[in-house]
Amino acid sequence: MDPSANLDRSAFPFFVGRGRSGTTLLRAMFDAHPEMAVPDESHFVVTLGRRRAEFEHQGGFRSELFIDHLFGRPAFKLWGLDRDELLNDFERANPVDYPGAIRALYASYARSQGKSRYADKTPIYVLHIEFLSQLFPEAKFVHIIRDGRDVALSYLDMQWGPESVEEAAVYWKRFVKKGRSAGKSLGPSRYCEVKYERLLEDPEGIVRSLCSFLDLEFSDGMLRYFERADKVAGAMNNPDARKGLYLPPTKGLRDWRRDMSPRDRAVFDMLAGDLIEDLDYERSQDPLSFRDRAITWRRQFDLEKERYLRSRKKSRRSGGRRIVANQPPERA
Repeated sequence: MDPSANLDRSAFPFFVGRGRSGTTLLRAMFDAHPEMAVPDESHFVVTLGRRRAEFEHQGGFRSELFIDHLFGRPAFKLWGLDRDELLNDFERANPVDYPGAIRALYASYARSQGKSRYADKTPIYVLHIEFLSQLFPEAKFVHIIRDGRDVALSYLDMQWGPESVEEAAVYWKRFVKKGRSAGKSLGPSRYCEVKYERLLEDPEGIVRSLCSFLDLEFSDGMLRYFERADKVAGAMNNPDARKGLYLPPTKGLRDWRRDMSPRDRAVFDMLAGDLIEDLDYERSQDPLSFRDRAITWRRQFDLEKERYLRSRKKSRRSGGRRIVANQPPERA
């Protein structure tokens, strides 16, 4: 029998969504729960999961090799785990397969924080819900969705991510539609959508409903996440982009109606208006000239071509071994 089966098999939450949509806020809220630990973005669960044969063999799971891979990733060091202590935890857990190793890893992180449960917050996993749901039968997915125009404004303030409204629209639509499609297949027992705007309007009501979904008792401290913002932001990449963690849920920090130019509103609507409507967001009524429409279609074609070429490059084989690229998370 797999000893990892004796680990806590409570729901394994994954907080997913297009970047700049509120996954960090959810992480801060749930990490403020006295029982739940949510580390910084992993980015390795899917990547290494597709290479699980390297770690699994008849004699047992190659824990030391797996841990070497983890500590070879600079971002993993933000988790603050000690390598020797992690090895000891793996010896006790004795995982025999990759899912068991991931459970042991997250359980070890939770114990390091004095907590009994764990979750993952890696936005790009919204593209991999099906794969993760098969790896972890206990996984539950919280897909947070924000109006794509406010997502675009947020990205355009950053030094990374989409560099134009066209790019922001194309990727927002792709990520959200892919996540919703996978979630529909899983059903409501394992997939839940939440609007970022509703989270700001009614934080207690939304958080209580998510706690119920995740079989977690609500704690008032979850709404006071901002009191421990230094702890969360200090253990993240790009902490300067997480200033909202220092505020209680606050509406209106960005508003596409106020902050986006009429042309950009029209461009976004042209590329993603159908999804905006499906999500019951207000559509823009701004006109777009024939010339700008032609430019927008051309830019969309170029973006799809770039993604196709990246996908081709990523899937090439070298010496019979699959190359797994560290794809920039905002343009996967």
